[in-house]
Amino acid sequence: MRKRTKRRDAPPPEDLMAYYLRNREAWSARTDADVERSCASKDAYETEAHARAVAAMNKMGDVLYTYQCFYCHQWHLTRRPPPPGGGSQIIDE
Repeated sequence: MRKRTKRRDAPPPEDLMAYYLRNREAWSARTDADVERSCASKDAYETEAHARAVAAMNKMGDVLYTYQCFYCHQWHLTRRPPPPGGGSQIIDE
């Protein structure tokens, strides 16, 4: 019978603050301003369908568009029309 070997434990997960500080070096004041404008000051939705539903429920479906955020990868609403071929307007049915 084979002798059972001890399983090596995985390294402990990195502390979230350590990860943030390690990756923070590459960010600039311009990036911080863009994050604040694009993401931090807006409501985030996990899916595009949820974002669309909120806009339609608030009777704003004819003026709002959805987009996936570059920073948080969630969905936000905007009044800015998408570039040609991207995104779609929310329409109440």
